[in-house]
Amino acid sequence: MNKLVGGYKTLNEIASVVSQSLDLNEILHSALDMVLQATCLQVGGIYLLNEQSRILSIHAQRGFSPEFSAAIDHLEIGEGFSGKVVDSGEPLVIRDITKDKRLSRGIVKEEGLKSLLVVPLCSKSRTLGTIFLVSKEIRDFSEDEIGLLITAGQQIGVAVDNASMFQAQQRRAEQFRVIGEVGRQITSIMEVDQLLNQVVHSIHKTFGYDHVAIAMIEDDYAVYRVGAGPLWENPAFNFNPSHLKIGSEGITGRVAASGSMIYLPDVREDPCYVEMQGSKTLSEITVPIKVKDKVIGVLDAQSERVNAFDDTDLVVLQSLADQTAVAIENAKLYRQAKQLAVVEERNRLARELHDSVTQALYGITLHAEAAFRQLDVRNIPLANEQLEELRSTAQEALREMRLLIFELRPSVVEMQGLIPALRARLEAVEERAGMNVEINVDENLELSDRIQDGLYRIAQEALNNALKHAKANQITLNLTGTMSRVTMEIMDDGVGFKPDESVEGGGLGLDGIIERAELLNSELTLDSWPGRGTTIRIEVPYE
Repeated sequence: MNKLVGGYKTLNEIASVVSQSLDLNEILHSALDMVLQATCLQVGGIYLLNEQSRILSIHAQRGFSPEFSAAIDHLEIGEGFSGKVVDSGEPLVIRDITKDKRLSRGIVKEEGLKSLLVVPLCSKSRTLGTIFLVSKEIRDFSEDEIGLLITAGQQIGVAVDNASMFQAQQRRAEQFRVIGEVGRQITSIMEVDQLLNQVVHSIHKTFGYDHVAIAMIEDDYAVYRVGAGPLWENPAFNFNPSHLKIGSEGITGRVAASGSMIYLPDVREDPCYVEMQGSKTLSEITVPIKVKDKVIGVLDAQSERVNAFDDTDLVVLQSLADQTAVAIENAKLYRQAKQLAVVEERNRLARELHDSVTQALYGITLHAEAAFRQLDVRNIPLANEQLEELRSTAQEALREMRLLIFELRPSVVEMQGLIPALRARLEAVEERAGMNVEINVDENLELSDRIQDGLYRIAQEALNNALKHAKANQITLNLTGTMSRVTMEIMDDGVGFKPDESVEGGGLGLDGIIERAELLNSELTLDSWPGRGTTIRIEVPYE
């Protein structure tokens, strides 16, 4: 009767631990200690079944030597006493295991173990592992002790199930967090090779797959160019085969042809499987990368374990493949837009050359001819007037040419950043045009590429206005930052203008300044008046 009361107490204590904790390690060790105490034993353990690999591993033990614990770890279903209990789902009681014909490992005798009681850990008609007790002396386990361990096994089984579901939910939440994070990272990358490299390394680092790679469709082949994992980190590694025929070679070729995901829990069972040389892959999943239902590539993940992927992995990898497809398409559109922008810029420069420099050169010719005519009749005052007009027109043409030549150079913003680009512009154009230039900048500003490019384009428009229209002698540019925003201010001492009239008329390049300011979600202030010069101030929040 005392044993039964003690048994009830033990079960209540186990129930309390199970209800108060989702820490699987704590639950298993506490429950094992309680059962050992209730049965006055010192040796026992708990196996848990990996439902993907179907391998039993020891997760808690008491009283074993390290050598023994290692020797009985990692059992297949049906192997060893615990493997047989998982296979049958029934308890197993052995009075003397040293004389049992089913004993397969001699180290059990060396450990000095005798009597054994093993029961399954069950939840929802599933066997999740075993709990076992061992005596170093011959012992007949009572019905109460067997019943206690069976009930404890059911409680522990439910706890294992709950903890596993909790861990799966946490893993799923982390996976989808990473999906969002990877999405944010790759959508800002406009070079396809860099984008693909970022994707495979992010997946490998976050999810721990042994090998991750992306193949892109080139003619009739899926071609692997980027990957992450131990093999890819070896400088001597050469992916082989890197070209797989679409429709016929490996699961890569089949996925590229069908546009449907393929998962191989055990690659050894697929007669069409093509091995990556040097790998020890046992399971693999390949998902399509599609744009508008057209397969443009595949995302491949491999593991050196059998049945290593679950349903969540399939969803995650397909989601990442879909995001990669969007990012690739964005990068291609960006490249096309950039090429179109180059053509438009060339056309604009051609118009500028025709409208300004060509006209100025024509004017120089007219003034020179007029001066010669006046000199022929010895009208020196009128000849001087024509020569003065010629010099003024030539200086204007020189300013325009310097501006056009500067704009034809590669973007200093992309190569060196905003501040060097502003300095280069002021030195190459405004200072050479004879203007007094002052620039005050915060050298420690850290700005995104988008903000740097936007601010430079606004400064370029404002400086062009001052050079072409304002007849300014002094230019001041200030660039400062606070905790939340960056401010750029451009001031000139030119003729000024009426902002309302100029904005409504769309003149002086103000449309471009206003449009770029809106794209930066910034506050734009135009302060000008005829005869008072112009100040353009833009405040941009940090990204």
